[in-house]
Amino acid sequence: MFGWLKLHKEPVNAIVQQFEAVAWPAADTPVSQCRFLVLDLETTGLDAKNDHIVSLGWVVIEHQEIDLAKAQHLLVKPPVSVGQSAVFHGLHDKDLSKAQDLADVMTELLQHYAGAVFVAHHASIEQKFLTMACQRLYGRSPKFKFIDTMQLEWQRLLNRGKVVHQRDLRLPACLSRHHLPHNQHHHALEDAFSCALLLLSQLKKSRNHQMTLGELTALSRG
Repeated sequence: MFGWLKLHKEPVNAIVQQFEAVAWPAADTPVSQCRFLVLDLETTGLDAKNDHIVSLGWVVIEHQEIDLAKAQHLLVKPPVSVGQSAVFHGLHDKDLSKAQDLADVMTELLQHYAGAVFVAHHASIEQKFLTMACQRLYGRSPKFKFIDTMQLEWQRLLNRGKVVHQRDLRLPACLSRHHLPHNQHHHALEDAFSCALLLLSQLKKSRNHQMTLGELTALSRG
């Protein structure tokens, strides 16, 4: 009698289903055997609900080495003008006039990197924007899981008895502390590469040389 009150879920897009069908490696998998996808996004702002992705860069780490042949830097055409955000990421409307559609970029990401361990610095930003992108495109998003190099660095400094300030956790500061090169401008691929270098350095400096993915995930969550 009250069947009309039942909610009918829309069918999940096949791309999301395929991505979700491939699980993360088991928690006891050594990190040396994991495939990491290190991501960075440039956006029109920090509000994932109202702002938009304008570029996406990623690099792949396999067997604890960066595979530069798989690095990508993709420009995304936003539905609105980039406005004043160009001051931060350096991309103007004219630069994005022939950029890819977000759907094509997300399809490539989800189809090629299902099962990879996603990594970012201050990963909540990338996680929120990817989630919102999927919801806009497919009506539903998979649950993205990230390793956060900012959280890893925070834990590393705390374990050394350091007093940690927010400025100490910014990517340039972390890179300097690890004696790694860094650029002064926001660029998605360069920042993804820098984040990958930071992750490898953090793993190398870890006292646990046989660290598992589960242990790394726990450190990343703080």
